[in-house]
Amino acid sequence: MTAAAPTSSASLTTELGCRSLFRIDTDAALTTKVHQQLYSWCKEKDWDADQITGPGVVTVADGVTASLVRDERQDGSTIERYRFHQDQGQGVWITQLTTFVDRTDSGWVWTDVLGPSDRAPGVPRLVRNILEVTDGLDGSHRLTAAPYRATVDDVDYLYDALMDPERRGFLFLAGADDNINIPQADWLRFVSKLLAGTRGMASAYALDPATTLELNSRLPESHRVKEWSIRTYLPDPVLDDRHDAVRHRILTTPRIVGDSESRLRDLLARSACRHSASTPLPHELLRIDRRLRQLLDETLIDSVATQVPAAAELKPADPDLGGKTSPTEQVPADDQTASTDQRSTVPTSVFAALRSVVSSVIGTAEVTVDAVTRLGELASEALKSGDHLRLIRTRLRTLEDERSSLEEQKTEFARRAQDGQEELAGIRIDFADAEKELRHLRSELARLDREGSVQWVAEKVSTDDPPATFDELIDRINEFDLVRFTGDRRTAVELDEHGLLDWPIRTWDALRALNDYCRVRSHGTFDGSVDDYINDVPPGCASLTPGCHAKGETRATQDHPIFGRARILPVPRDVDASGFVFMGAHIRIAKYGSISPRIHYHNDATGTGKIYIGYIGAHLPNFRTN
Repeated sequence: MTAAAPTSSASLTTELGCRSLFRIDTDAALTTKVHQQLYSWCKEKDWDADQITGPGVVTVADGVTASLVRDERQDGSTIERYRFHQDQGQGVWITQLTTFVDRTDSGWVWTDVLGPSDRAPGVPRLVRNILEVTDGLDGSHRLTAAPYRATVDDVDYLYDALMDPERRGFLFLAGADDNINIPQADWLRFVSKLLAGTRGMASAYALDPATTLELNSRLPESHRVKEWSIRTYLPDPVLDDRHDAVRHRILTTPRIVGDSESRLRDLLARSACRHSASTPLPHELLRIDRRLRQLLDETLIDSVATQVPAAAELKPADPDLGGKTSPTEQVPADDQTASTDQRSTVPTSVFAALRSVVSSVIGTAEVTVDAVTRLGELASEALKSGDHLRLIRTRLRTLEDERSSLEEQKTEFARRAQDGQEELAGIRIDFADAEKELRHLRSELARLDREGSVQWVAEKVSTDDPPATFDELIDRINEFDLVRFTGDRRTAVELDEHGLLDWPIRTWDALRALNDYCRVRSHGTFDGSVDDYINDVPPGCASLTPGCHAKGETRATQDHPIFGRARILPVPRDVDASGFVFMGAHIRIAKYGSISPRIHYHNDATGTGKIYIGYIGAHLPNFRTN
């Protein structure tokens, strides 16, 4: 068998491996602190940071270049980016530190590490060092530089951090109990070792037994922290959806005991890196990124452009002239190409400047026809080079725009794929439960149907056949006698562009369940909420998947001037005199990246006896989708 040829490092692509991003809330010394830590980090790596004196590109070590670009903007904010490019025979590695500081001394610190596609990168020590001198925030809560020992007094904070709608990174919680006598300090040290590769990307807390019990009392069983395990909580947990629990993985006690520390450390680090690299950037930072890329391109082009000094900036080549002028300047006698009249009309200052240019560019002190001709050729080439550089600049801008678009698409597709996997896991759980219940009910019916009176085949109605598109769904929605659509048809029909055939079916099933709920509620045979209905579906009524329903929005979303306004939707004036109500209640049709379609509705079953659908469409703006 012939051995495969080793992969050349030059042939490997360089891709984003991990990202650290945290917010800073008012730190007047932020820029100074970042620069100090960056300088120290470079010195630790034996890089000559003293070479970085301002914007530009410099060499700081063999095979390592550093670039700095900075933009002081009209709104008083400053953005800057340090980029270190390493090519030392082990593939290309790029470490990029970006800071954004606004006029209130708040902002962002953002670090990317790019490396060969076959290597596992990690967050540089630089990030941890910065977090040790300033308070980084993930959402509204601190991004810990290392796992923190949590007590009962921290439970409120932990719960809020878990549910923070602006949290981007993982939240690791390590539980404990009193059944095993492990000192809390030892547990904290062990957890710190396992999570060493996640620093700068995730927050972590080691809970003592009392804290574990208290926090778990606020969580459903599906989302609790197990004793002597480490649970990874992703952003946006849905506590009332047991299917959501599969997203928040548990490193169990048997796995911790039975596997090697290094393998577990690498596993957790890779997981945090994948998540950090695939989480979309805030739109504000996307705009900043494009601007900084443009500045870097211009810096690189300027560094290779030939700069020809203007004649006015040059000193005369003959020091005896001393800047004085005389009526004429004699051309060397051996130069027979110019007439005496022409020589007599050349001012001394002009000729001195010409001679200086010829000397500096051509390398000869004699102003000859050949020298001047060569100077003209070089000037012509420089003009052509300038045109070429302008074309390169234009091309680079086009490529950067295309790259940014492709990066956003890649991130969105990755989110959709992950959402699809999570939804599929939930559907499989539902299907298994439904199959089990169906088998049980059929066996019970068969046992009771001694006289053959059971109607085994359901009666056919028009709503049994789901629509194939949202266009058809809106046309047929009045088949449900107690559901009224008051929203904009266009937002629903736009969902058809994604070509997901199950979305109209899921939406139809949800409308059927809302219609059945409204019937039993308005008739007085059921007196609970929609959540109550979902948890205990009356006989013969359509069901909704637990966890797909939210009875309202968070207070932060509702009070937000943009996000809250988007949820004020139309209703008939006999429902509200203004013709509008806030529709926070919604049903999750599917998880699909930033689209993740929703139904927003107003429940007026006890008033007009109807449910009003004010919106069907892509996820309305909130702190994450915006």
